[in-house]
Amino acid sequence: MRELAKIVMTSAATILGGVIVLIAGQLLSKFFIEPLQEFKKLLGEIRYSLVFFAREIHTPISGDKDICDKASEALRKHSCDLRSKVAAIPFYEFMSNRSSGFLPNKASVLEAARLLIALSNSVHKDDRSMNFDLKRKIYSLLGFGSIDE
Repeated sequence: MRELAKIVMTSAATILGGVIVLIAGQLLSKFFIEPLQEFKKLLGEIRYSLVFFAREIHTPISGDKDICDKASEALRKHSCDLRSKVAAIPFYEFMSNRSSGFLPNKASVLEAARLLIALSNSVHKDDRSMNFDLKRKIYSLLGFGSIDE
């Protein structure tokens, strides 16, 4: 009977250990890995929009208000998404400080979100001379490198 008890206890401990590892893995995945992946995907979408809507951002085009509206809406949405994605990542500042450039710091992300709103507001203006500087700052803050790349 003693041998049977040892077998049952060993099996129970193994199953309990497996359940604990499964739960820990799921928590890590849901709270850290998935939000980081969504954030990095958003950075790619922002870079895409800045290139795709470059004409609307830099050049006043009369008569094509619909495309300017789409550009403005996309930039504004990206700004809101940036704020929400950073807020959804636990310990973001800690991770960005130790990520060796993989993640921009939180202050830079929030400043980039503010500049995206400014860029969104300026898409309908006749004078878009400041937009290149706004775009350059956004690139720098989010770690995209040079605008020319």
